Amino acid sequence: MEELEIEFKNLIDYPVYDRLRNTYFKEAAVITQTNFYIDNTHEEIAAARIALRIRDTGDSLMMTLKVPQEVGIMEYHGKINPTMLDDEHINQHELPDNIRQQLESRGIDVDSLYIVGALSTERREIPYDGGLLVLDASHYLDTEDFELEYEVSDYESGLEKFETFLSQQGIQSKKPLNKIQRFYARHKALTSKSLS
Repeated sequence: MEELEIEFKNLIDYPVYDRLRNTYFKEAAVITQTNFYIDNTHEEIAAARIALRIRDTGDSLMMTLKVPQEVGIMEYHGKINPTMLDDEHINQHELPDNIRQQLESRGIDVDSLYIVGALSTERREIPYDGGLLVLDASHYLDTEDFELEYEVSDYESGLEKFETFLSQQGIQSKKPLNKIQRFYARHKALTSKSLS
């Protein structure tokens, strides 16, 4: 299974998060999900500027490979066996075929894959002007951040609607690194501290 994801993101501070949560997202259900980020011992996945994760939503596990495109991100999905999370190392024979083929086509060694760490998100979603507006609070590696996302099917109109929403809400535009980039930046900061 694969799909093209088009979304816009903006980092927000806690007061803005709290205001949106208690107005627009007051009736929205809370979805808790944990992303387990994967690379190999040579960090070839991060170096290729792609991302591999397992998402645990409590009732399902899905592995996703995210590959940036000129517009949006192509996502390759595959169901996995829950036992994959029991061990730090990922058995290449348990990878979904479509994901293994994508990694191998990029020359990435699938023999030494392991789980680098986890990021948990408390998510709220509402339909908004033809798209999906998402409010996230994420916790990882002793830090937390807050993010507003807008998922759409058309880039141009979606961008205009998102920028209008930010402006109406008095939210400063702060295009963030995506979650996996923020996770790895924090991971690098912590590991380089421990080595110095």
